[in-house]
Amino acid sequence: MDILYEYFIVPLMRNGWFNPVNSVAYGIGLVVGIWAVFTLLKKVDVKVNNGLFIAFTPFIAFAGVTRTLRDYIYYSASGQPGFLSSFTGYMSSMQGTAYDYIYGVTGNTFVAAIDSYIIAWFPTPGSYLITFMLALFSLSVSLAVRHYAKIDCWKTMFFMGMIFFVTNASLLPVNTLLPLAYIGSVTLAWTCIFFGITYASGRNMFTRFGKKISESMKEIFTRTNSMVLSAHFFDATATFFAIAMFTTLGGQGYTEQHFLSRWMMPYLGPGVMFLLKFVVVVPVLWYIDRFSENKDLNRFLKLAVFVLGAAPAARNLVRLMVGV
Repeated sequence: MDILYEYFIVPLMRNGWFNPVNSVAYGIGLVVGIWAVFTLLKKVDVKVNNGLFIAFTPFIAFAGVTRTLRDYIYYSASGQPGFLSSFTGYMSSMQGTAYDYIYGVTGNTFVAAIDSYIIAWFPTPGSYLITFMLALFSLSVSLAVRHYAKIDCWKTMFFMGMIFFVTNASLLPVNTLLPLAYIGSVTLAWTCIFFGITYASGRNMFTRFGKKISESMKEIFTRTNSMVLSAHFFDATATFFAIAMFTTLGGQGYTEQHFLSRWMMPYLGPGVMFLLKFVVVVPVLWYIDRFSENKDLNRFLKLAVFVLGAAPAARNLVRLMVGV
């Protein structure tokens, strides 16, 4: 129980802190979850295509804004006496503060009751589990709609995801759009670079550097891979600006939650995020392309990698706009 408390409960009470033990456990759970979801999609005959990518987009955005909403509630509740004295007291304070805030904004007891529990349990792994359950519920509805109304599943899922996203996005007290200007412009630049390489490699513009390099560039920088890389460099950009330029409403600086990048930053600075993204994500994409012969599995694995970059990126950007 001491290990459970130290490596899992305490990080939750610290608003989702990562250490080697919970990172490995969550990683194993992620692998199992990815395989289970892929098996489910095949069983219900849902194609893994661009439509599924589009369908997941509002759920990624929902996760980002809901995680930021939780950060704001955590900031508001942390001043209460005995806030971190016990896990039950901590969760009760989070849920109560969330309910009061949401009811104050919406005046709706049903929304406040449901959303307050979601927010209280939303740090990792809760954010992925809750978002997955909402996506699974939306998929179930979309399958019924497909059966009776002949509407593609991804359209219904996208519509339902937008409802979840807009509901929680409307609750955020946005203070500034400056982070959107900084992070959006740099992310756009990275996206142009990656898709520029995709365009150039597709037209064999790297043959001057040798056939091997030209073929490698063409294999790595496919359109899907460039989209995944853009999502992860969006995350790296948001983290970089958060640590280098911004502070919270309380005047405190932002810190990195993941233990590896947190350990490296004192030596290489926040720019290490770009290096880590490149040396981790590119080999993962290469491995997926090299050893995944099933096209549906290949696309779904890349969708999972895309989510792992886009979801925290959305959270980091919106958090800076709120200032928590």
